[in-house]
Amino acid sequence: MATTDLERFIGYMQAFELALLADDWSGVTELFAPDAVYQPVDAGAFGGGGSGRDGAVAALHASTGGIDRRFDVRIPEVLEGPLTRPDGTIYMRYRLTLRRAGVPDFVSHGDHVTTYAGGRIARIVDTPDADTAARLAAYLERHGAKLRPAGSALATEIDPRDARELDAALSRSLARAYGHTKSEQDAGAALAVCSPDFVLDTPSLGTRACGRDEVALQLAVFFATFPDYGFTGEGCAAEDGSVAFWRRVHMTFAGPFLGIAATGRKVDMPAMSVFTQRGGALGSETFHVDLATLAEQMGVPVDDMRAQLAMLWSAEELRQAAGGTR
Repeated sequence: MATTDLERFIGYMQAFELALLADDWSGVTELFAPDAVYQPVDAGAFGGGGSGRDGAVAALHASTGGIDRRFDVRIPEVLEGPLTRPDGTIYMRYRLTLRRAGVPDFVSHGDHVTTYAGGRIARIVDTPDADTAARLAAYLERHGAKLRPAGSALATEIDPRDARELDAALSRSLARAYGHTKSEQDAGAALAVCSPDFVLDTPSLGTRACGRDEVALQLAVFFATFPDYGFTGEGCAAEDGSVAFWRRVHMTFAGPFLGIAATGRKVDMPAMSVFTQRGGALGSETFHVDLATLAEQMGVPVDDMRAQLAMLWSAEELRQAAGGTR
């Protein structure tokens, strides 16, 4: 399975956060093309851009050192995406919350667009919302004396409330990234935010896949059956390492499913996933859909669907009894 630019971008996001944590940007530098450009648009005190691999990464380093590290905690969150746009660029909408005890939070939003060439980052255009530069300037004028010095090491001890909020934002970001990458039928990118022992459980179908390889196979079958799978709308809530993610899924029954011939019927129905998150990766997904509604919209009698599922499990149990593996 070839690596896509979307999967590469997931890797960049992970490398960026590790670089900021360790203040070692070598792992980020190697992801950029020699002639790469980093272009922030009207970012104010967040800093200017840079050209060339070293210049682009130096600008990122300077921006985080000059602003982010002056706070006790930074809470980034992916609000939309990452997703591949029609022109091939990777788009992401984000929120960044910077928090320091004794002063108000500084919260900014923006759009992040990355262009790849030959498997490496050729350009990043980061566009904070229009009022960000002016708000940041006013904030620094009023509260700058109470912030940590520029270039400070990241705080290693943070308030438990901040730790919970950071973990919840991370959980929501991972769930959204997983959802958007699945909507592009990009199993590699989806699994890039998952632990090696990730478990995909679909109780209504009675299926359970364990480990990235097994999950990749199950996703491949799913995408062959529903090649235009996607979702619209979203609700997302996280607490204590669990994430609930609900939306409407839409897809076409275009390929055989459990031996049932495709009908070409459209499916548009509610669905919900419950994820676990640990160590900065998704550990499991439990995918909930109503079997009767799914069967009806696929144009398949629900009793036929249940019979096929029963046969699947009977065959599975026989394999296990014979010493086979799932």
